[in-house]
Amino acid sequence: MKQASWIGRALVATSLFALASCAGDVATEIKTNALVRERVMGSIASSGALAQQMTQRMLAIDSLRVGVIETMLHDKASAQYVLVRIGSNPDAVDLVLQTAAADSAGREHVMTLLKGMQLALKAGGKR
Repeated sequence: MKQASWIGRALVATSLFALASCAGDVATEIKTNALVRERVMGSIASSGALAQQMTQRMLAIDSLRVGVIETMLHDKASAQYVLVRIGSNPDAVDLVLQTAAADSAGREHVMTLLKGMQLALKAGGKR
């Protein structure tokens, strides 16, 4: 009985060691093996929950956040979706206007746009 118990513990220890060794190998495989990388990325992309978790992880890292946002803004459909979402959220619109008006050139541009909108509203009401 003692020998079976010892063998069982040895198998568990060996299995844990093998799994721990594989964890480092997975990262290397993803970086160096295009087929493995495609399978992993395909798995993440095919699951909404996994994709959201990965997006949250990337957005939590400053250097990756910039790349994610830039990639998204270079994609016309994604950029349009973000802008529609911002335009339909009053807090987001306020943030955009505050950011745009942070310097004198931005303030002047925002005021020109608002005056143009005001003129268009007045002209539309005269019909």
